[in-house]
Amino acid sequence: MILDKKHFSIITYSYLTVLIIVFVIYAFKVADENWKVEIEGQIGNLLTFVGLLFIGLILASIDFAGINEKGNKLTKSSIYGGLSIAAFFLIWRLMMEIV
Repeated sequence: MILDKKHFSIITYSYLTVLIIVFVIYAFKVADENWKVEIEGQIGNLLTFVGLLFIGLILASIDFAGINEKGNKLTKSSIYGGLSIAAFFLIWRLMMEIV
């Protein structure tokens, strides 16, 4: 199933917007009066948000890779290009943590 670029962009930006709003609401609920969050008690929820943000990164990368393609449909090459951009970003961030 290959989507229109316009529909895929709407899905991607809607997903990211909802995810950011939910994360902000979550952060307001778990933060104390000094705006600090105890990581020990919230590690499962935070890892869930990291996973969902990584899915958003993949969607945004595919959308970004499809900009240069001609036509109105996403192609396999734009999907593979988006996945490679997301993989590069993930590897780059992991290398920044190591160094």
